[in-house]
Amino acid sequence: MSFWVVKSGKSASSKQESSNKQDGSRPYDVQELIDCYYRNSYHQRCINLKTICILGEGIENPEVVTKLRECVRKDSVFTLLQKTILDLRIFGDAFWEIVQTGSSTEIYYMPSWTINAGKDGGWVQELGGKKVDFSEDQVWHFREPSMLSSVWGCPDYLPLIEDEAIELLSTIKTYNKNFFANNAIPDAIMFIKGGDLGPSTDAGLRKFFRDKFRGVENAAKFCVAPVPEGVEVQLEKLQDTKEGKFLELQDKTMMEIISCHGVPPRLAGIMVPGSLGGGGEAAGELKIFLTTQIKPLQNILGGQLDQFFTERLGMVTDISFKAFDVLPSEAETALNILRG
Repeated sequence: MSFWVVKSGKSASSKQESSNKQDGSRPYDVQELIDCYYRNSYHQRCINLKTICILGEGIENPEVVTKLRECVRKDSVFTLLQKTILDLRIFGDAFWEIVQTGSSTEIYYMPSWTINAGKDGGWVQELGGKKVDFSEDQVWHFREPSMLSSVWGCPDYLPLIEDEAIELLSTIKTYNKNFFANNAIPDAIMFIKGGDLGPSTDAGLRKFFRDKFRGVENAAKFCVAPVPEGVEVQLEKLQDTKEGKFLELQDKTMMEIISCHGVPPRLAGIMVPGSLGGGGEAAGELKIFLTTQIKPLQNILGGQLDQFFTERLGMVTDISFKAFDVLPSEAETALNILRG
């Protein structure tokens, strides 16, 4: 199995990676990834779905599970793996603290968003306003492959951040919410006929339109202003919002999000027009998803765990994860019955 693990105290490249770590930073903003995870339900669902599918029913190797049970502290083995995989899916990085107590080894989960690169190849954890330095040997780093950094991994959905697809969908929802909150009055232009507005009224209107009319948060706001007798105020809409195109943009953005994650629409809770909607079709999509998306990610994680067991626990392993059982389609079941 071939994989990329940035973790070896004795490798020739470790010194170069350590020097990069001193002046390098993550190729993304941690808080932005956290915000996106909680901002968009489809994005969050895809990440959670991939996480639980990668974990499946847990590690298949009994000797590996037994050893982890001896080492893992504060979490169950299943919970530790779930947190680790979720961090890899959200941030592209995951961390374990390794504590040697005599001849035994203890493993503690370290939240990825609390870790920064330290000096001399080490790491710094900042949590609750406190900073703790760790040497390279005290931390095990899991990472997703990345061409943006030799130290940090990158999540596979980073294009959704760079082209602002998640932000766009959030903006559409915010616009719609404010449209109705502001009485659903469309944007309009105001004409003044039959006279001039007074200086105070004119200044007030200009300030309102400059400060309170622009931006998504002010969608469809309306202004009431007193005018002199004989002056006529006429409002005309600049353009109607094309709801069809608006919904089309929303649907395309939503599909772009789940497509980037490689998740079939049905598994993300989206019903595609024209689909049959049967259980067999869903089972088929799940089978393809598990084969083309999940199995490779399981192999990569299994390889990194093999490296950990070899370097830190002195065990040669070939770790694999037990995938969820996929029920055969209704057509396959019927065909098998006819075949006897």
